[in-house]
Amino acid sequence: MIIREIQSSGLSQAQIGVRLGKSQAWVSATAAGKYDDLKWSDGQLLISLHVECCSPGALAA
Repeated sequence: MIIREIQSSGLSQAQIGVRLGKSQAWVSATAAGKYDDLKWSDGQLLISLHVECCSPGALAA
């Protein structure tokens, strides 16, 4: 899942939430699959953060 991959890059659920403008509880519930559907905009935010954090060389600075 995308959130777990972002977490494996070194970000906590709380940090992911801050980056997305969401709560840690939202991140946790989303990672656990508790939402059947997400807003398109939330999905786009997750994809953008994934690209930023999980691309080769990301967070290496």
